Amino acid sequence: MASWTAWLMTVLVGLTTLVLVSWVLDIIKRWRMPPGPFFWPIIGNLFLFGGQFYLTFLELGKKYGDVFSLKLGMRDVVVLNSLEVIREALVKKGNDFAGRTHTATGDLLSEGRKNIAQGDYTPTWKLQRKLFTGAIRAYASGHALEDHVQGALNDVIAEFSSMEGRPVDVEDHIFKLVCNVSCSASFGYRYQMEDPDFQNLMKISRDFFEVGSQGTLADLYPSLSFLPTPTKTTLTNMFAEFVDYFKRQLDQHMQTFDPDNLRDITDHFIKLQKEAEEEGDEDIKSLTDTHIRQTVADILAAALDTMMQAMRWSVLLLAAHPEVQEKLAAELDSVVDRDRQPVLADRASLPYMDATINEILRFGIVAPTAIPHATTVDTTLRGYEIPAGTWIMPNLWNVVRDPEIWGDPDSFRPERFLDDDGKVLSKPSALMPFSAGRRACPGEPMARADVFLLLGGLVQKFKFRLPEGEGPPDLTPDPKGGGLFSIAFPYKVVMTHRK
Repeated sequence: MASWTAWLMTVLVGLTTLVLVSWVLDIIKRWRMPPGPFFWPIIGNLFLFGGQFYLTFLELGKKYGDVFSLKLGMRDVVVLNSLEVIREALVKKGNDFAGRTHTATGDLLSEGRKNIAQGDYTPTWKLQRKLFTGAIRAYASGHALEDHVQGALNDVIAEFSSMEGRPVDVEDHIFKLVCNVSCSASFGYRYQMEDPDFQNLMKISRDFFEVGSQGTLADLYPSLSFLPTPTKTTLTNMFAEFVDYFKRQLDQHMQTFDPDNLRDITDHFIKLQKEAEEEGDEDIKSLTDTHIRQTVADILAAALDTMMQAMRWSVLLLAAHPEVQEKLAAELDSVVDRDRQPVLADRASLPYMDATINEILRFGIVAPTAIPHATTVDTTLRGYEIPAGTWIMPNLWNVVRDPEIWGDPDSFRPERFLDDDGKVLSKPSALMPFSAGRRACPGEPMARADVFLLLGGLVQKFKFRLPEGEGPPDLTPDPKGGGLFSIAFPYKVVMTHRK
């Protein structure tokens, strides 16, 4: 018994010593890094956070400035808390800050960082992004994008028409809309609401959002990645279904690929990959089927996360601001005949629509801390040292809600993006809903085109208003978005056809 007690005491003393030594070394390292709040051993600064990281960053910035450091569990984090410091890091020193965090959740969902969103900043990743950008551009240059969006929109317009005049929660229908827009773009077809595959995809996506957005314990404590926690098991099982879905889609596209009949973005990507192989590009050898599968998955994931939430914010904000909605409808009526839906060629003649989309993306910014970056090398920022592998979290929320930049940032006012003649101003550098620099979302042009077509088609057909007697809606973000997402609270709207 005495020997067991002695052994346990030895282990405890050893572990305590290890923790204390590690803590002291972290404190010494912090002297050279940006300032920040006191952190405890093991938990770091986790005690400061209640869920919405970007709001905590906002408060901490008032004390520690535009750039400060934290410990999230065992992870070193540097927060960029102003437009100037974000641009200095992500744009001016883009290569140094172009890495991605390595986490258990991220590695699982990206099949070992094989996608664009989570991939390491390597020659393979640069080629993958180049091919993706080329595929997006080729797909969007013809009528395929418009045809696919309008087909999906017509389905939902018919569903909305059947619900006219009564308060409804449109979330499921918006999910179907953006899912079908994305599936059409990726795979060339769209679902019906009752389709079992669609219902399963919707369930997986929602489960991913609820579970995956919270992360796992191993994300903050990498040494615990071997533990089969309930969250890890749930994510692994859900992801297996997701991967199987994309494997089937990609296999079918490989078998039926016809370079003279490019149906969607996947076909365009395969074509560009084959061309790179024929041209002898050395980096193409490292681009596997997993990379292609993950690239296509990026498109669907972006739609089901970013565009889904952007459209939910759109409908809510227009219903809450009928004067904006009426200006949009009047502009559409002056440019687009009622016998057709808006097309991308109409954008130049619809400046108020463009301004409204900018304001929706600002006010309802979906990813207020973007996808966290990581430093690729030991670097410096504002005179502080930042070691390689440090997590970098740009607080975009503080930029889009900065009163010194916007004047009245908590007001929804599209006119801020128009000049005195009603023309759209050049996009200000402070508007970065898709991040900035080397890791800015390459799908931004397509996402903006999709939102333009969807919002224009809906406003052309329907008037959205809030149910009577319910008072003003809550336009603050729902805490259910977790630390990394800004989503609208659940709401209902009443839809009526425009006369």
